[in-house]
Amino acid sequence: MEHVTIGRNYNEGKIAYAECVRGGSLTDIDIEGKSFLLVCLFEGSLAFEVGGRRVRASAPCFFCFDETENPVLVSSSKAEYVCIYFHPMYLNINMTFSRIRSPRYSDIASVHDLFLLKPFLDHYYAVPSTEERMEYVAQSCARMEEELRIQRDWYWSCRSRSYFMEIVITLERMYGLTGYGEIANEPYAPETDENPKLRDAVMYIEGHFMEPLTLARVADRVSLNRTSLTALLKKELGMTVPQYLTSFRIKVAKKQLAFTEVPIKEIAERCGFKTVQHFSRVFREITGQTPADYRRTSVEKRKQEL
Repeated sequence: MEHVTIGRNYNEGKIAYAECVRGGSLTDIDIEGKSFLLVCLFEGSLAFEVGGRRVRASAPCFFCFDETENPVLVSSSKAEYVCIYFHPMYLNINMTFSRIRSPRYSDIASVHDLFLLKPFLDHYYAVPSTEERMEYVAQSCARMEEELRIQRDWYWSCRSRSYFMEIVITLERMYGLTGYGEIANEPYAPETDENPKLRDAVMYIEGHFMEPLTLARVADRVSLNRTSLTALLKKELGMTVPQYLTSFRIKVAKKQLAFTEVPIKEIAERCGFKTVQHFSRVFREITGQTPADYRRTSVEKRKQEL
């Protein structure tokens, strides 16, 4: 079975190389040579046999399988999950199986801000997460599934991809923060046990970046006063809480602009900016380009070089 979604009323015949299924069957998984599989586990536990070993994990976590073999479900206990089948080309057409495994791919990914997909390619299979981050992932999964199923307008394909990119950003972030691997271009990747307050603050900000966060709210969440939290972030990251929040919002916005055609106004709203004018001003201050110019030049650069 090919795990794709086909355009109907809008972009009829368009192929989106992804399928999002809530609580789909995990027996007889058929992805070998075809697609990756991301299982977002929200409750319970799952165990698989893959790569010559048994992998078991409890929620909240991700299971990450590539196309090299079919994982076999061994056990399931009160599991609530979403299955996302996808070809890497769903993220970008240049992300073929052969290219993402080439020796030069990390350099290419760095230049063009492509996803590394290391949680899949490194074969760690199970990546732990946190309840808060998985709440955000659950929302993104629901929105992705809705876009693929309803296809409400011409943007259904790239909008579903935009929600999936938010999930992958979280996955790669958790992969780095849990000490499994280093993700390129991350502003913060300390040992998770060295400074749990800093870790919790960063994870809380990144899990709620689309909301009107305040210093007081973050400080209360990590049980620090505002002065202590500000000093901690300034010392370790060189940024205040508002500055880190803004930098993460722009990071997500850059991905959305570079790899989707979602309207800029919608991207601004989803990244926590009250107006598109405010978003454009902040984006230009940080990147030196307007959102529209950044989108255009990113696409042109990929076309010329890849």
